[in-house]
Amino acid sequence: MSVLTLADIAETLKNGGVYVVVVSAEGSTPARPGAKMAVLADGSAFGTVGGGILETTAIEEALRIFESNEAGLVEYEMGKDGPLGAECGGKATIYFEPIRPKMKLWLFGAGHVGREIAKTAAVAGWHVVACDDRPGAAEPEFIIANEYRTGDYADLAEKAPIQAEDYVAIVTAGHQGDEIVLSNILSLKNIPMYIGMMGSKYKIEEMFARLRKAGVPESRLLQIHAPIGLNIGTVEPGEIAVAVVAEMLAVRNGIERIKKCSE
Repeated sequence: MSVLTLADIAETLKNGGVYVVVVSAEGSTPARPGAKMAVLADGSAFGTVGGGILETTAIEEALRIFESNEAGLVEYEMGKDGPLGAECGGKATIYFEPIRPKMKLWLFGAGHVGREIAKTAAVAGWHVVACDDRPGAAEPEFIIANEYRTGDYADLAEKAPIQAEDYVAIVTAGHQGDEIVLSNILSLKNIPMYIGMMGSKYKIEEMFARLRKAGVPESRLLQIHAPIGLNIGTVEPGEIAVAVVAEMLAVRNGIERIKKCSE
C-alpha cells in the first residue's frame, strides 16, 4: 500500500469513508505516528497504518465507525497475550474519523418556494441541483444552487442520475409537472431516500389514484412525503422551506416522531 498525503485522503474520501491515522506508537510496532489510511464503505483501503493484523483490525474498526458515524480513538496492544495475538510487543493508538459525502438534493421547481428551499438546504449542508422547465428559471441569478438544469420535466427526471441516498423535492409550477417528475422518480429501481411533493391533500390523492391505476405499488406511494414538509403552520415560501428541510433532516437522522427539545 502506498503512503497517502492529506490531498490523497481528501480525494479518496470525497464520496465517503473513514480517515484513519496513527496518533502514537510505543515499543516494537509496525505502526508509525502520522501513518494514514483511507477506508471506503466497501472495505477497500488506501494507504497503510503498518500492515499485518493491526491493519486488518483497523479496517474492521473503520467499517464499524462508518456505520456508527462516531469518531474515536482506539488503543491496540500488540503483545502475544493481547487481543491481536501479535508478537511484536508494542502499542499503537489510532484515530478514526467517518467522512460522509455531501447530501444531494434534486430540486424540481425553481419558483418562489424552490428558491427558498435551495437556500435553506444549502445552509443545512445539501448539494443542490436546481431543475426547471422554464428558460431562465434555474439560473444563478434567481436561485442559489450547485448545479442548474433546464428542460422538459420528463427529460430532466429521466436523465437525472438520482441515487438511493439522494433527496428529491418536487415543487414545480403546476400539478402536471409534479406528476411527470414523480412518475419518473417512482420508476427507478431504487427510489431516493426522500421524496417530498407540494400540493393540497385533495390533489395529491387524485394523483396517487392515477399512479395506482398505472401500476405503482402502494409501498412506494407510502414513501412519499406529500404534502411536503412538517406541519408547523407555514404559509410563506421561506417558512415552507424551513418545514421542508426540517423534514429532510428528520429522515436523514432516522427520526420518525418529531418532539420539542423541551420534551
